[in-house]
Formats: sequence, structure tokens, C-alpha cells
Amino acid sequence: MKFAYVDESGDQAQSDIFVMVGFLVDAYRLRRITADFDELLRGFLAQHPNHPVELKTKAVINGNGGWSNVDAQDRKNFLTSVCNLAAQDGKLFVSAISFQRFNANLPEGPHPTLRSYWHAAGMYVAGLIQKKHQDDPANKGLTVLVMDDNKMEMANLSDAIYAPFPWFDCLYQRRRLKKRKVTWVPRTADNRYDHIVNTAFAIKSTHSSLVQVSDALSYVFRRHLELQTQNEAYQGEAAYYLSLVNVLNPRCEKLGQGPDCDARNFYRAIAPEGWAI
Repeated sequence: MKFAYVDESGDQAQSDIFVMVGFLVDAYRLRRITADFDELLRGFLAQHPNHPVELKTKAVINGNGGWSNVDAQDRKNFLTSVCNLAAQDGKLFVSAISFQRFNANLPEGPHPTLRSYWHAAGMYVAGLIQKKHQDDPANKGLTVLVMDDNKMEMANLSDAIYAPFPWFDCLYQRRRLKKRKVTWVPRTADNRYDHIVNTAFAIKSTHSSLVQVSDALSYVFRRHLELQTQNEAYQGEAAYYLSLVNVLNPRCEKLGQGPDCDARNFYRAIAPEGWAI
């Protein structure tokens, strides 16, 4: 069994970029990985004068909420350590969305994404995990989603994984070769998202260092994408985030080949500048 710790960064009041990251670890390594990140976060948070119990990466990097008392280079070194450890220990399943492109590409009326960028990202992350692990033997590919609590969205996501819209099928369809021709095997109600445990678990981020890690990784990808179209806040900022993304990218899964379909075309259309699904 696997556990995917999921958090997100971004809202429309801050910028055009929203990123959701699923940080996936195998159950047999979960205790060690959690202990490693617990130690890393505990040591860093202790440097803050108020000793917070939760990592808020944007505040840390920007020196807000008392973090200016910690040297800027120490804060950057900490985020680098988080990325290095994440790249060593897990796989990353990332959804990146441009709010402007999302709104521009939504057709009128009801939509499988429920007209919610959060829901669209959650279903994409779940579909990407399904695609990459649905051929794992026995129940080793089963994945539990553990998410930073979002009371407005969590119930809809659990319902949608339990009884998914067929619209999402092509994100993770299997292919087979028949008479030297590749065909895509249709999904059925019995096997849609069948490697995702159909109840997503909401947890307070203060209770899980790995959810806080996903917050940090989400912010890294988000800030890197923002800097494709924004000016740097300080000299060398773009190069710094590019260096972190270069560490993470080898562990970042992509959708890969699949049938031409509305869902894939939609996710391509709403992706920010410089992001490939």
C-alpha cells in the first residue's frame, strides 16, 4: 500500500498559479520517512522566536510572521534540504493550473470538475497516481490520499473517486496491442480509480510533517511557474527556484501517452506557461 500526502499552494488573490502536489511514499518506508522529516521540520521551526508547530512555506521564504528573525540564507537552505529529502524518498504527482486559463476553458453549464480548480487538481493527481500504479501486483498499488483538510472540497472529492465521471477515464486508460495496432481499453464502473482508496482522509497539517512537506513542494513549483511571467523579488530568485525544480523533476511523474480526449485536452489548456502535463 502507498500513501499520498497532498497539499496545495495558490489562490486567485495572490497570483494566476495554483499547484497541488501529492507526495507518495510506500507504507513500508513510511515510519522512517516521517521520522526524517519530523526531525528536519522540528529543528527548523525551533529557530523561530515563537516556536510554531506548522510550516507555512510562503511566510518562511518571504520572512513574514517573525521569520525575518531567521537568516534568509538559512531559510533557503532549509527549503533546499526539504526538496533534496523529498527527491530521495518519494514520488511526486503534480497538478498545475492557471486560474485565467481554467476560467477561460470552462464551458457553460455543469462540468466534471464541478467548476472547481481544487477539484480539477485533486482528480488529476488521483488519476495520475492511478495511471502509474494500476499495474502494480496485488494490492501494492493501492493508494490512500491524505490531504490537508478542506471542508468545502473534501466531500466532493471522495464522492467523485467513489463514483467517478467517465470523462476522467482517459487520464489513466490502459493500452493493448492488437494486430500490431495500439488500442485503448475502455474503463468501466468497476475499475475507475480502482487503485485509489475511495475515501480521501482529511488531516490537520499540524498533525503530519508529510502534508507540510507537500505544502513546501507546492510552493516551490508555484513560485517557479510564477517567475516565468513575473519579475524577481530579489536577484537570483528565478535561478534558485529553478535549481529546486531541477532536483524535484526526476521524481515528478507525467501523464505520458493516452487517447485524445476532452479531459487531456482540458488539462493541457489550463496548464500554466512552461508546464507540461
